[in-house]
Amino acid sequence: MGGPCLAPVPYRWPLIGTEESLGKISHADVLNFYNKEYVPTQVILTVVGDVTAEQVTALIDTHFGAWKKPALPARTVKKAAPVQRKTVKLIEKDLTQSNVILGHGGISRTNPDFYAVTVMNYVLGAGGFSSRLMDSIRDKQGLVYGIMSHFDARLMPGSFWINFQTRTDATNRAIQGVLDELKSIREAPVSDQELSEAKSFLMGSFPLRLDSTAKLAQVLAQVEFYGLGFEYFSQYPKWIERVTKEDVQRVAKQYLDPQRYALVVVGNVAKAKIKH
Repeated sequence: MGGPCLAPVPYRWPLIGTEESLGKISHADVLNFYNKEYVPTQVILTVVGDVTAEQVTALIDTHFGAWKKPALPARTVKKAAPVQRKTVKLIEKDLTQSNVILGHGGISRTNPDFYAVTVMNYVLGAGGFSSRLMDSIRDKQGLVYGIMSHFDARLMPGSFWINFQTRTDATNRAIQGVLDELKSIREAPVSDQELSEAKSFLMGSFPLRLDSTAKLAQVLAQVEFYGLGFEYFSQYPKWIERVTKEDVQRVAKQYLDPQRYALVVVGNVAKAKIKH
């Protein structure tokens, strides 16, 4: 049994708050937020287990029947501005390694290109040791222990980022290696083997997301939240299988930008001498 509360939090705000904001939160603030956001229209309830729909309906009526739906004002949401140019933030810390994140805006979960982007990103950096970033930056150049790329696809467009740690003196080479891989996957089609391995993993691992009642409840909540429809469970493998090499290159060109990005480096930046 599970389901998310849909209380909105701007994506740029950390969920755990900040040192400054936490000190200002009062008991009244918490109660006001709860009363405004934890309401029937803001909640999805999913139930998975040895119960019937009639039993669940009766329980919901018993425990939530008196839950009132308040009149809420319409929400105004500003569209996030894209990264218009290369932006670099260097944070000095006395560390032996540089901690690096490079990224920009991403896509929404309801974007029609979501499945093509998923395949593309597996090839780029989400596929573990099968990914290009791991093969190039770790295996061939020996600059990192681990490196991954991520698309945080939410109801509204989330972010895309690549994160890794590397030796201070290797920081520039590792960053350049990442940019080279972003350019490469945009400029030429992926290989037949890369495409086949990506699709095989994504389709083959899909049932593992449904192999417990807790996991199934969570996926059902996501399906409802994003409006994916119950056909999602049978169509997901087909949507992945349908992705072509042309699709991968097209979405790489559209959603990856090796020219306009935000770069954050935490470490001994004086020794690293960042050139990017």
